[in-house]
Amino acid sequence: MLLNHHILAKKATDSVLAKFKNEEWLCCSTFGKNFYRTGCDADFPSPDAAFADSENNLVVSFEFKPPTETKRGILTGLGQSIAYLQFSDLSYLVIPEIVEDYNISAHLSDIFSSIISDKIPVGLISYKNDDPEEVKLAHNISHLQEHSVKHSGVQNSRFWAKHVDMPVPLFHLILHYAYLKKVNNDEEDAFAKCWKSAMAQEKNLLDLNPKPVLDVNGKPIITVGGTKPLTYFEKTVNKIKKLPKADQPSQIAAMIASADTTVTGDNMFNSVRKNCIPFMHHVGMLDSNCQLTNEGVKMYHLGMVNGPQSSLFRDYFTRMVLLDGHHIDLIYDMERLSCQHRGKKDDNEIKAIMLDEYQAKGMIKTNPGRIAANTKSTELSRFLKYETILWRGLGLMKRTTGKPSYAFDWQRITEVCNLPSL
Repeated sequence: MLLNHHILAKKATDSVLAKFKNEEWLCCSTFGKNFYRTGCDADFPSPDAAFADSENNLVVSFEFKPPTETKRGILTGLGQSIAYLQFSDLSYLVIPEIVEDYNISAHLSDIFSSIISDKIPVGLISYKNDDPEEVKLAHNISHLQEHSVKHSGVQNSRFWAKHVDMPVPLFHLILHYAYLKKVNNDEEDAFAKCWKSAMAQEKNLLDLNPKPVLDVNGKPIITVGGTKPLTYFEKTVNKIKKLPKADQPSQIAAMIASADTTVTGDNMFNSVRKNCIPFMHHVGMLDSNCQLTNEGVKMYHLGMVNGPQSSLFRDYFTRMVLLDGHHIDLIYDMERLSCQHRGKKDDNEIKAIMLDEYQAKGMIKTNPGRIAANTKSTELSRFLKYETILWRGLGLMKRTTGKPSYAFDWQRITEVCNLPSL
């Protein structure tokens, strides 16, 4: 049910984005051409999709309701759309034409015309029950809000949760320190404490003996690729050991500085933090103040009861990545292109087609100044690099012969997406 809702919402909002990008639709008589899909935190209240317009500093949120929704649920959706104005400049409710054999679209249009029109920036979009891609602008938005909006729940770039080098047990370990901060009213940053206590202990670095990161049960955490224990500064230490003794102290000092949690600039600590914390924001485990959310507490306890390396915790992590992290959207589009070009295009060619498609359709933010060939090549090499490593590690992709060299395991995807909510 959740998977079906997510795919329907994607199809409908992708079509809505195309209408705006092609200037078939304009909101406030001006905006739409510069829209691109962006991410939004999964923490309450969480829209089904969001667009951004960096040129005009706008964010648009969407609440999608499936054809199986009730009439009462549609009215609830209207309230949700209004609530999104807390962090969005504009908001649209996307509904089917017919619900429970009733023309709910016409009914809502009357409500919008008599009550909402010219008062608040909420619009109405309807779609054909049997084709969510056939969308209609039932009620447009005429003006922006008069007060300024803090876009606190919205990401600035990808619409999906960026995941880089964070194994599932490490994800739980960070939740553990966030939980300790919550229950102990600790003022210290939870990730900084996790880093100093469990990820990169200064004593071990000074002794040139970095140790693998252990989960809450004392078991070594293995890298996302499943090749070796997760250890920070291992390569740096190996280089230092090869230096003459006289040259080692300065390099050790540089390594300690790179692990310093009080540094605001670029160092290893901040680099790892930037890989972990935005992801946990996006999937709703931490709020905008880095405090553990209710969903974060549930995930934490699931890992404590069953073990952070258990198959059940791994499955719920996978579910979270797919749905809250919107990775299912990426998989759906990659699957479509893979089927279309199977036997003809290899993995990189499929990725190149998908990257071009995403840029052309406004699925990702693009920089018109990036025209150099080497920049394009670098962009392609980075596009979905870590996502595919993660998907393989979670058992969502299988290697095959021929072109492309992978296939998605839709049985597993469907099973984890349909797990009951915590």
